[in-house]
Amino acid sequence: MKKLFLSIAAILMALNIFADELPKTADIKCGPWVVGVTETEMTIVWTSTSRCMGWVEVAPDDGTSFYAEKRPAFYEDHLGRHIISEVHHVRLTNLKPGTVYRYRLYQQCIDDSGHSPIPLSRVTASDVYSRHPFAVRTLDKSKEEISFTMINDIHGRDSIMNAHTKDIRANKPDFVVFNGDMASFMGSIADIEKDFMTRASKNFSPDFPLVYVRGNHEARGPGYNEFMNLFPSSTGTPSYMFRHGPAAFLVLDCGEDKPDSDIEYGGTAAYDAYREQIAQWLKQTIESEEFKSSPVKIVLMHIPFEKGQGWWGNNELKRLLLPLLNEADVDVMLSGHNHSYSFREKGSLNGNEFPILVNSNNDRVEVKVTASEIKMQVKDATGKTLHEKTIAVK
Repeated sequence: MKKLFLSIAAILMALNIFADELPKTADIKCGPWVVGVTETEMTIVWTSTSRCMGWVEVAPDDGTSFYAEKRPAFYEDHLGRHIISEVHHVRLTNLKPGTVYRYRLYQQCIDDSGHSPIPLSRVTASDVYSRHPFAVRTLDKSKEEISFTMINDIHGRDSIMNAHTKDIRANKPDFVVFNGDMASFMGSIADIEKDFMTRASKNFSPDFPLVYVRGNHEARGPGYNEFMNLFPSSTGTPSYMFRHGPAAFLVLDCGEDKPDSDIEYGGTAAYDAYREQIAQWLKQTIESEEFKSSPVKIVLMHIPFEKGQGWWGNNELKRLLLPLLNEADVDVMLSGHNHSYSFREKGSLNGNEFPILVNSNNDRVEVKVTASEIKMQVKDATGKTLHEKTIAVK
């Protein structure tokens, strides 16, 4: 009997060891968030608890159950293979303008270390049974009035992040702008999740498009090269353009604020040449028919132009980009960076042909845009209106 007991114990121990080695299922770690939204496309991004294959199923918002029929599936592919990763960005295509789409995330762990990839776990998916599926609306150039909310320079402060995003679902803006320096530097993906994306995911990001303007602090840290993985754009860079309602939006990267030779960058900075590339891209973009035909033109850039001589980065941005933006008949620029509010009137910076609103690091800007005017309200963390500006469109 003792031998039988020992044999059973040995078997149970072996089974327990084997069970410990069984692969864990992959769950959603952070997200999703929706970027790169246009009238016909969008990208769904999320991170997983384990390395896995991820995909997205899409359904119209027509009142039917997500289970009513087989829904089309979208994968992230590269050179003929579905991507296996902890970070997923799946592009949805062939959508309709101004239309709400429900979506569901799927994940499955895959062992791709050998000749033939082997599924390791059951498929997991976001809940569409006990809660409403994630749902987001595409952009629409025919919309007569649009709205968006902008925050910036959060630097990982969760209380401020929560205060400015907790009511987004109730307020229903068309999209949300992160205008740079949401973290103090780009460390690991886990740091970025902790600093602001976990809160964004809880408060709004699965259901409202995110427009991310890279700040100078997102250019710092060992994870800086993860930025485009986490927040992909239509150009593959942090500078891009999109249309919504009567407005065209220029999202411009700014690079760093000090000379490339500054000791803070340890010899790794090459922003002077990079800003030249941004200027070349901008020159081509403002000549496009899509941009020129827009009644309203808005610039989103983290570092604002300054009067006279500012820091090196400000000076170079002003030298390279301001003449082009003046030619483009820009109506307003929205910036952050300075951690204090200011409104630079047209002509107040010795050459700016458009006003610049600089938001503080503690407040948000709520913006409404029609073909004839841009209304901006700066609100503090309690929702109190601190400043109001209305700009007549040229």
